[in-house]
Amino acid sequence: MKAKHILNLIIFALIVTLFASCEYDFIKPEPAPPPPDPTDTIFFSLEVVPIFAANSCTNCHKPGGFSQLDLTAANAYNSLTSLGMVNTADPAASKIYTYPNPTTGTHGNKYANESEVQTILQWITQGAKNN
Repeated sequence: MKAKHILNLIIFALIVTLFASCEYDFIKPEPAPPPPDPTDTIFFSLEVVPIFAANSCTNCHKPGGFSQLDLTAANAYNSLTSLGMVNTADPAASKIYTYPNPTTGTHGNKYANESEVQTILQWITQGAKNN
């Protein structure tokens, strides 16, 4: 009986030591960048195209990919405009803005943050130029 009691104490001590030795570093997510200044010009090649690559849009939206929409750097502008993804008359109704929107979109892959969404919307509002 005494041996069983000692064994239980040793097991308990080992479990306590095991849990006490565990450590977890909490990783705080980086804050999203601020939305673009409304007076700044948004450049398609410098600011919009990188959003597609950063959010893995080009994994499916590429030549020979899952969708007819091609968001690779070389083809994104022509694909967006020819497939009616951009609506300069009503920018907020543009599919490239609404479909992958992180708060309202229905697409599985979404933009990472509100700053990216605002960049897309501002680019469309400025006329969706190929600049």
